[in-house]
Amino acid sequence: MSLSGRFTGTEDALHCAASSAAGLSDFGESTEYLPGLSQLLIALDEDGPRFAPGGREFVWNAIIGALVSRLTLLDGLRTHRDSLQPAPRRPLIITGIPRTGTTALHKLLSVDPQFQGLEKWLTVFPQPRPPRDTWSGNTQFKATADGLEAFFRAAPDMRAAHNIVADEVDECLEILKQGFCSNLWGSSLRVPQYDRWWLEQSELSTYRYFAKAISLIGAHDTEKTWLLKNPGHIMQLPALFEVFPDACVVQTHRDPVQALPSLASVLTMARRVSEGEHVDLHEIGRREVENWARATEAAMQARTRMPPTRFLDIRQKDFYADPLGTVRQIYGHFGFTLAPDTENVMHQRIKDNPERSHGTHSYALDEFGIAPEAIKERFSRYITTYGLH
Repeated sequence: MSLSGRFTGTEDALHCAASSAAGLSDFGESTEYLPGLSQLLIALDEDGPRFAPGGREFVWNAIIGALVSRLTLLDGLRTHRDSLQPAPRRPLIITGIPRTGTTALHKLLSVDPQFQGLEKWLTVFPQPRPPRDTWSGNTQFKATADGLEAFFRAAPDMRAAHNIVADEVDECLEILKQGFCSNLWGSSLRVPQYDRWWLEQSELSTYRYFAKAISLIGAHDTEKTWLLKNPGHIMQLPALFEVFPDACVVQTHRDPVQALPSLASVLTMARRVSEGEHVDLHEIGRREVENWARATEAAMQARTRMPPTRFLDIRQKDFYADPLGTVRQIYGHFGFTLAPDTENVMHQRIKDNPERSHGTHSYALDEFGIAPEAIKERFSRYITTYGLH
């Protein structure tokens, strides 16, 4: 593809570029990801973003990166097929509207050695988790770390809002996006046409792909419980529980009047990497309010058909007021053991507060055209259900 040309119809070129980058060529027999890829490419042309200089290349490479990750995963599944385990038992999964404390809770729990999580670099290059002391010399780890540094140079304010580290746990979304049927593409790019297609899809096949990925990544750590986190799981609880029927789900909550502008700010910073000053802040605000209102409604409906003991609800303000008390509540509810040494390490992480070490995330509510009263009305049932007034 010419970087000044169209995206539509470039599937073959993208696959060739990914194969060249990965040194692999077998994308497997499944073609379930192809409709989403094609829809995304069409949307980028039909109603896509106005690109900043270098923005088109950034998006092109992001799509290639997702295809490289698919190639890496499928190669690993073939190479290690004799050591793979079935879907993990009782994974502990954190979800909830973005900006409700999911990341801070996820990273706090991840210090517990009884858990294993998805380190960022392994979502990019899925493989059985190597010994940690070998990571610094691993070329794929270095490539991930270098890619993150380049991203944060382009979007320096992002570190204060949502820092990502190559060797720390990250969201399930980084693997789910590889199915090209994902909220990630519509939230990180202006592609309304893709969004309309995506909202009509089931993500079940993508969740099955995800289960294979974590089976591969955890092949050497089968005795450890999976600790996973992804806000978007509240959109797809039926698919999540079909793939992980005994999942233990922590759903975090915060007043949407506070959470949604914070999310819109983060997405604006990320989208400026490819769109520059063409980013429409009001459009982002409208999309995210409607998207997460639908998500909360879907989650409340889905939960009426599921055992209530599979869920624990945590309000962000309660977690921030008493982090260790919240951890004890989670462990008690789901029957996990909190070792004294682990509690000490958690206490030190809370004291160090690494999530706030890169400064303050600042934004103005009215930047995004989101009226507080409109949010309260759109989320009224959710706010009442979880006492978020």
